[in-house]
Amino acid sequence: MKHLSTHSLLRRHSLWQMTASVLGFTAALWGAAPAFAASVPAGCATIHHENAGSGEDHAAFSHITVTFPGDSGTLTAAGQTLTGTTGSAGDVADASSVLLLAALTGHHNAACSQWLETEGKVAQASLAAGHALKLAWTSATVKRGALHVSMAGAGLAISGTGSNATAALTFSGVATSGTSATSLIPSSAQASFSLPTNELASLMAATAGKSTQLPAVHVTIQSLSAKRDTVELSGNGRATLTGEHESASASGHLEIRDIGTLIQKAQQDSQTKIAAALVLARIVSHKSGDSNTWDTNWEGGILTVNGVPLPLR
Repeated sequence: MKHLSTHSLLRRHSLWQMTASVLGFTAALWGAAPAFAASVPAGCATIHHENAGSGEDHAAFSHITVTFPGDSGTLTAAGQTLTGTTGSAGDVADASSVLLLAALTGHHNAACSQWLETEGKVAQASLAAGHALKLAWTSATVKRGALHVSMAGAGLAISGTGSNATAALTFSGVATSGTSATSLIPSSAQASFSLPTNELASLMAATAGKSTQLPAVHVTIQSLSAKRDTVELSGNGRATLTGEHESASASGHLEIRDIGTLIQKAQQDSQTKIAAALVLARIVSHKSGDSNTWDTNWEGGILTVNGVPLPLR
């Protein structure tokens, strides 16, 4: 079973570094007879859930289990709801659960690409028709190898304004185990961003799919906030997302409150490179009260802060 390295986890999933580029059980655990979601390609994922009701514009599932092939990750959730689609809400909801699992594990599978793009076009059509899409998961858990991430709730709301779509993403009650850097993972996070509506399907395909030619999805981050104890990251900026960490790019403004505690946490977790990078970042930062601020750039897998490249590798 493939385990994610601590550095890989931090690069892909730690929202303390999100501005430089967005958190297993089986169905038998729930003690219920699940329904099988047939629309997802078998080579992409296996999905089981209990259908509490779905139609053209809404879906409500309970006891969801999403499993990637080859022990590449499992998502379980007590419940999921989706409203606002103009067709096949249940399929769009299943695609969204696959995306959530892929985003938190860094998993890409070519078998998912076309299906996710198809469901993304349904979402695009719904937004173009003036609908607002709202997704929510409750009591969700993600496992991959030793990694175990649980969330009290996760939500995504998207609305269309002309040729652009605006979105709000939230994670609450996040707890992480199975990695040596758990103290660096936020316990809650929120992000508000926008992107061209016609790039939503490409973003969905890039998040969990895998194609020979990576799409370029242009995202504007209006606000980002991630918290753990007294440490809080906030920021805004722009990003070009491709689904691959090294080929993505981003730039913007970053602020960290109580960076001293964050450095101590990195040192306690024996994350020497990250601790050293944070120390260097503090040196070149601008001080504002109990916060440190920077202008940041992420390109070619390198984070540059106020013109200084930081040793994250």
